[in-house]
Amino acid sequence: MNGHAQLREMECDVKARLCDDFAFTLHAMAQPLTVLRGALGALSLRGASASDANRYVELSNAQVERLCSLMSGMNMLLADFQTEATCTPTNLGELIAAAAETGDGDARRSAARISIAEVDHRIQILADRPRAEDAIRAVLAAVGGVSTPDDEIYLAVDLRDGFADVTVHAMRADEKKLTSVDRLRLMVAEASVRSQQGIFELCSEPLRISLKFALHDQEDPGHEHHDNFSVVGRAR
Repeated sequence: MNGHAQLREMECDVKARLCDDFAFTLHAMAQPLTVLRGALGALSLRGASASDANRYVELSNAQVERLCSLMSGMNMLLADFQTEATCTPTNLGELIAAAAETGDGDARRSAARISIAEVDHRIQILADRPRAEDAIRAVLAAVGGVSTPDDEIYLAVDLRDGFADVTVHAMRADEKKLTSVDRLRLMVAEASVRSQQGIFELCSEPLRISLKFALHDQEDPGHEHHDNFSVVGRAR
């Protein structure tokens, strides 16, 4: 197979993934829309008590937030598809710290702690920094969403085969509890990493997610594996 044929095959694969992800998201939107329609219909009925009205309003707000999260994920998928990643040498430690620090409130809805391994300050990867931050943030959000309050979310870095392997896992994270929003977050993370010529892997029982970014050519930083963790915050 020549180079042009390989390129066309890769483009078809990316388009197929995008279509599959969009199909999943559109299907996921049906449930909150159905619930929202029912809640608004109930609110329009006469004779509803104040407590019932408040409950319907709260329910409606929750479904609107869910829809907004799904639409935001679709926008991010489309943006990654329409524009090429701009990969430049990026400090991995600074990238991880920024991604963990700026996690949004919904992403940190569990009470599990996030522990981040010390990362050698010399490690440079080739990445589109905004996309890479979004990918790590999305993974932390998804794992946090299925972790128990007494659990701990670990983020570790391992260097091998020319890649920096950023792994996120929690001992009691249950993949079966991933919501449609969480699954979309992982789809966004995968699309983002792949657009940067990286590798995305998901393993179950317990849930473990690996984001592999290409290392920037440099001298060996001298740390092939990092296993010292420091608690930096909570997942809420």
